[in-house]
Amino acid sequence: MAPAEVPSRSDGSATENSRVLLVIGKALANLVAVTLRHSKYETRDCTTETEARQLMRDWRPHMALIDIDHHQNFIEILGGGMSNGGIALLAFTRKRDTSIKLKAFERGADDIVEVPFTLDEIVARPYSLIRRSRGLTSPLQPKIRLGGQLEVDLIEQTVKLNGGRALELTPIQQTLLYILAANAGEVLTRESLLASIWGGDFQIESNVVDRHIRELRVKLDDDWRTPRYIETVPGQGYRFKAQPVVNEAAQ
Repeated sequence: MAPAEVPSRSDGSATENSRVLLVIGKALANLVAVTLRHSKYETRDCTTETEARQLMRDWRPHMALIDIDHHQNFIEILGGGMSNGGIALLAFTRKRDTSIKLKAFERGADDIVEVPFTLDEIVARPYSLIRRSRGLTSPLQPKIRLGGQLEVDLIEQTVKLNGGRALELTPIQQTLLYILAANAGEVLTRESLLASIWGGDFQIESNVVDRHIRELRVKLDDDWRTPRYIETVPGQGYRFKAQPVVNEAAQ
């Protein structure tokens, strides 16, 4: 198979957005996209080889983020990483197996992020790769807002809802909350949450999602009968209640 065509290097213009292709399931891709859009990135997502090849040809991304637990064959499709003359590749995995990570690096991954993750990794790792591959530096935004209610301070390492107290969350609880908030207003099935955070380590009938939702609600002081944040949609899954984002400039 011929190597994917690689976008030519930019002239270094500070005003040009970096284009990032997300080869990740929709729920997790939405979280990464919202996080990156706080800085100078444009994102598109896909999960099929046909879409990936078309986007490489027509949209010409500068970097790709790939869930190698589900789509590791895309490493070659997208050019094999910077060491093989391709675009920068950031791999996502839920595995703690060193051999899996080494194989990903051997195939061309330029960096790896473990799931669950903190949002500062989703800001810092692409920043580093874009600087290495294109010589550009995008401004780093210290605060990320999700769902109109959740604020993540990357500098202070705090997570707050509606400007309240900082929440004490485990890494899995943080990632679960981030994914729900980034998809505010949309119902996320247990299957999609399992695939996003735990991959194939749990069976579909596992109650691991429900258990973590219950624990998360306790931390949020959220009553499941009259929820302010996380709603249960019977027979479907969970939904983070969307709130309008206040336009401070209009006040």
